[in-house]
Amino acid sequence: MFGAKKEEVSQALLGVDIGTTGVKVVELAPDAGRVRLVTYGYADVPFGADTSPISIDEPRKLAQVLRGIIKESGMKATKAVASLPAQSVFHAIISIPAPKSLKEDIRPIVESQAGKLLPLPVSEMIIDSHIIDKDFLPKEGETGVKTVRVQVTAAPKTLVEKYLAVFALAKIELISLETEVFALMRSLIGKDNAKTMIVDIGGERTNIVIAERGVPYLTRGIKSGGGAVTQALSSAMSLGLPEAEATKKDLVLATGAAMPPAILSAIKPLLHEVKYALDMNLQESAQAPKPVDKVIVTGGSASLAGIDAAMTGTLNMNVYVGDPWARIATPPESRGVLDEVGSRLAVAIGLAMRVIPEKDK
Repeated sequence: MFGAKKEEVSQALLGVDIGTTGVKVVELAPDAGRVRLVTYGYADVPFGADTSPISIDEPRKLAQVLRGIIKESGMKATKAVASLPAQSVFHAIISIPAPKSLKEDIRPIVESQAGKLLPLPVSEMIIDSHIIDKDFLPKEGETGVKTVRVQVTAAPKTLVEKYLAVFALAKIELISLETEVFALMRSLIGKDNAKTMIVDIGGERTNIVIAERGVPYLTRGIKSGGGAVTQALSSAMSLGLPEAEATKKDLVLATGAAMPPAILSAIKPLLHEVKYALDMNLQESAQAPKPVDKVIVTGGSASLAGIDAAMTGTLNMNVYVGDPWARIATPPESRGVLDEVGSRLAVAIGLAMRVIPEKDK
């Protein structure tokens, strides 16, 4: 779309977000210490369409979709970072005896502790961990037992192998896999240290994350998303699902309009879950309760007219529609188009932002 400079092509990176209702790809390149948008593309399966959902279990079909997006968008990057679906990834924060230094191998004790919580045996999972409380490590000559909190993320090896197969067939070098949670934190929160909730409304699922200082302390998934809104419009207006989906997209463009009652009714269960997550946050922080400072809503349905106002009124706190382009250099003349698609591309943008080191973002 916007073209990459010749010297940037080898450094550019693709962020690939594979969902059940679509594939989104964003290409970013480094640009004077920042990240610059090169181009983006996506392929959707319309809700209610007579088409099978996109599935990681069909690697050849998925690789073909991915190659099609890359070709039609004119993407030149040959390396990618992809996201693992939040519902398939295990997140937890555990406490372990403090190691003597950051160089000490904590894997054995982490695997022993996490193994009690994992849905599969440790041998069938790929586990990543890092210490949160680095300031709690023992000082030289200090005695006594200390504990530190460790953030643990784990995914089934069989799932990772499926992703590797897709990218091999698409002839794209997959340099890393990470969860949607961290991609969203990178694109929507950045270096903001405020305690923030992200509500990512996907086609079939909604993911809720509460994070602070780069750590996701609470993650929760709900089997409801934009499809529920489409169903509500279909019933309220006596429309077929494809027509209701088109009507929903029209409502996305209705800037400044109030949320229709049918949609407000459809998202009430979602708002109930958001309230529940806010309550859980306070309960789990009982010793020093710290409420969430703000809520950021993103995902395909985040641009529905009036959703931020409706959520602000119901939750009695500030709710904002996330802007994943805020940390990206983009052409000013294209902001209108980019704002329309930004929410649905937030995960892909966060993945591609790994094109430069975290310390430089």
